[in-house]
Amino acid sequence: MKHLTLALAATCLAGLPATAQSQGTLSYTCNLDGVAGQLVAQYEVVGGSGITQGPTGDITGVIGTGDSTIYYQGQLTSPMASYTFTGENQFADFTDMASYAQFRVQMIAEGNQLTLIANPFGPGPTQYLCQAN
Repeated sequence: MKHLTLALAATCLAGLPATAQSQGTLSYTCNLDGVAGQLVAQYEVVGGSGITQGPTGDITGVIGTGDSTIYYQGQLTSPMASYTFTGENQFADFTDMASYAQFRVQMIAEGNQLTLIANPFGPGPTQYLCQAN
């Protein structure tokens, strides 16, 4: 479980509940090499914006661009370990609370399931499956 990396459900809007709010809390039970872990994350969806300018370059307004970024933070705990994490969109940075070691996790949400890929860029990516509570 040394490379353990788990991540959050709010990886992309498709992974959020159909009635997703601009902010909220998500909870998952994860299989960490046979040990159950609880992942809880708070998320916020922030819409992109841009400015409109008049003919002389003055700012005349602010408009939504239609894109968004999901920011989140949370914790993953099991009988064996405890981690905190912060992230944006599909990636989170995890910190092991015992050793303060840090690692990256990719999160792929599909329906009520969340796949966590620890060290997605190597060495040795490891996958963990989670189910929404």
